[in-house]
Amino acid sequence: MTVRVLLSSLIGTSVEFYDFYIYATAASLIFGPLFFPASVSSLELIGAYASFGIAFIARPLGGAVFGHFGDRVGRKATLMASLLMMGISTAAIGLLPTYAVVGWLAPLLLCMLRFGQGLALGGEWTGAVLLALENAPPGWKARFAMFAPLGAPIGFVLANGLFLCLTLALSPEQFVDWGWRVPFLASAPLVLMGLWVRFNLVETPEFQEAMAEAQPANVPLVEVLRDHMGAVVAGVFGVVACFSLYYTVTAFALGYGTSTLGYSRPTFLIVELGAIGFMAVAIVLACWLSDRMEPERVLIYGCFGTIVSGIALSPMLGSGSLFVIFLFLAFSLFSMGFVNGPLGAWLPGLFPARVRYTGTSIAFNIGGIIGGAFSPVAAQALADYSGLVAVGFYLAITGGMSWVAFDASARRRTLGALAQSEKRYRSIFEQSHVSLGEVELAELYQRIEKLRNDRVDISALLVSDPGFGNECSQLIRFVDVNEATVPLLGCASRHDVLGSIDRFLPPSNDLAVSIVTAMSNQVHNLEIETKLLRHDGREVIVVFYIAFPDDAAAYDRVACAMIDVTQREQAKEALLVAQGELARASRVATVGAISASIAHEVNQPIGAVVMFAQACVRWLQTSPPDLAAATKAAERAVEHSVRASQIIQRTRERLKGGGKRPEILDLGELVLDVVGLLERETTSSATTVRIDFARSGAVVADKVELQQVIANLITNGLHAMKDVPDASREITLQIHGDDSEFLKVSVRDHGTGIDEANIMKLFTPFFTTKGDGMGMGLAICKTIVEAHGGSLSARNHGEGGAIFEIVLPIATSGDPAAASEIVHVPAQ
Repeated sequence: MTVRVLLSSLIGTSVEFYDFYIYATAASLIFGPLFFPASVSSLELIGAYASFGIAFIARPLGGAVFGHFGDRVGRKATLMASLLMMGISTAAIGLLPTYAVVGWLAPLLLCMLRFGQGLALGGEWTGAVLLALENAPPGWKARFAMFAPLGAPIGFVLANGLFLCLTLALSPEQFVDWGWRVPFLASAPLVLMGLWVRFNLVETPEFQEAMAEAQPANVPLVEVLRDHMGAVVAGVFGVVACFSLYYTVTAFALGYGTSTLGYSRPTFLIVELGAIGFMAVAIVLACWLSDRMEPERVLIYGCFGTIVSGIALSPMLGSGSLFVIFLFLAFSLFSMGFVNGPLGAWLPGLFPARVRYTGTSIAFNIGGIIGGAFSPVAAQALADYSGLVAVGFYLAITGGMSWVAFDASARRRTLGALAQSEKRYRSIFEQSHVSLGEVELAELYQRIEKLRNDRVDISALLVSDPGFGNECSQLIRFVDVNEATVPLLGCASRHDVLGSIDRFLPPSNDLAVSIVTAMSNQVHNLEIETKLLRHDGREVIVVFYIAFPDDAAAYDRVACAMIDVTQREQAKEALLVAQGELARASRVATVGAISASIAHEVNQPIGAVVMFAQACVRWLQTSPPDLAAATKAAERAVEHSVRASQIIQRTRERLKGGGKRPEILDLGELVLDVVGLLERETTSSATTVRIDFARSGAVVADKVELQQVIANLITNGLHAMKDVPDASREITLQIHGDDSEFLKVSVRDHGTGIDEANIMKLFTPFFTTKGDGMGMGLAICKTIVEAHGGSLSARNHGEGGAIFEIVLPIATSGDPAAASEIVHVPAQ
């Protein structure tokens, strides 16, 4: 899309300027006698140049019309309309009858169609520039925008090249009779090509953003003239040199060379075609420089070249030497590239995006009237009555006008940036919670400089004369502070803070001495921790920072900052006490964690004992008693009692420092055992348990600990589904693995899932999402799994609910417990 945008900008303006320039060339070569016959040839030429200038009068109107729709409807539709209007107007000129056929109607129709060309070009240049500029990445605005100005030399080459070919191929009679019409009629296929390139474009990002932020202006022209008149004036005078220089060294020079100097049309056209290449090169170079410096600076270089061209015009153009004339045209058009190329980056930048099309078009086209509309006419008249020196003087004046405009724009930009910087500084200064101030050090600086010039050792003076330090402290004055400084120094208002800093210095304070020493040693900044005396008599400890300026004149307002670190220093003193308390709290927390672990782990087997004991009683109370069922229930109660005993025994061993008793366990059987242990919980919560053992195997683990981890994860899943409809309550247990070294146990629920903000801290000790929980269960589980050489993680499932995944290493022959048989855990 970027290539298409740049191609559209280039082709569109090339076609538009081709159409525009073939009129300028025809006005110089043929339109005078065909449409404005007069007894004096110079009057014919002036009449033709006057019709040429009509388009410039139409251009501001075209800029206002197309700018209105460009700022309200969009850039694409406006560009299509301007190109189509230019094509129709140009092709129609090729069909006009001459003065000899229809009399005064011929110049009237010619001027009307020329007016149409001006309307179209009034909106084309701006639209093509904005199309490229508003699609440009950062740092490339001038180089993207240059494709519109590059249309000027390309259009010139196409127009004059075609006229040159026709002049060489046809006799003078054929050229006058019908040959001049060919370039105008050839515009039609070029316009169709330009329309095709622009057809699939989309609106620029900046225009879309502007429309998203606010409604478009009802009448953009009114808003531009009301709110941006200064930018319009700067833009108008900024483009004057561009138009004046170009049409003076092309249209006027062509007419002067073929009429006054007597060169043939083909000869002078070849000279101009050779020189126009310098303009294209200069546009590229100038835009490249503009992306590395401010566009105004590059444009000022072009204005300087315009003034030099004005000075050189008379001796070089009037020399009669084609080589000297070529050098003059080449230099002038090279300068034209510098005063034209960066306009695409500079001029739209004067206006906000919502009225940029209108503002740029108005400024560009009114400047075209001043600098280009009647430049050939004025130059021809000045040459006839005052000579070429007057023409050069006229050209130099236009260059000076644009220079002033660009310099004013650069100053305005600098002042605007300075004002914005000052605004940001004041905003930071006023709103900062850090105490900021400005101190006046000018008098102290002068005194220190005088002592240094007298070769006085200031450091020695500070030691030998304590009164000197006190005098210096009185020369350090607060001239402004922010609101955060007022409570720091215990004052009622800012006004109470302003004045000498010695009021806030305790006896024997070294702040003033440190400032004087830093200034005498010419360091750039000073940072010191010191004590200040508040207005209420209390001392505060602050880090005082001050930055010294490089400019001696800037010592009247020097920025400083004060950070209250009183609490930090008090915290240091309390840290040793806190460390002792923390050690004691850590021991208490360890005991608490073990207690929580016992309570958490023993709760389930004791609950199971109660459930099976109650079942045993029920079977015995039936008539007749079901002794088999009662026996089985009693056996299950005994098993859970043994498990509770094992948990308590293991906890005792941990407290005594005893080691674990790892066993080689069949993981599948162990998971089924846990499911049996939690039968009461799953049944009472109406939860379905699904088993999916895609793979199984043996692991080395403490049986009771691993059972408790899996039981805890299943219990958490049951709690997560308490608000889920009964039909959706399901726990899925999977054993799988992707390699031969690890097995994975996944516990998935169909609950509400884990809040993304909690996933990273889910296994943190004492973190819990339950209002009545201690937050130790998952932390203990993770510790147990990691102690077995594995890992425990949690995530949300894409279809809802959460998945907890245990990864454990598979038992191998090299494991310490491998000498014993695999312990088969009986299924419950």
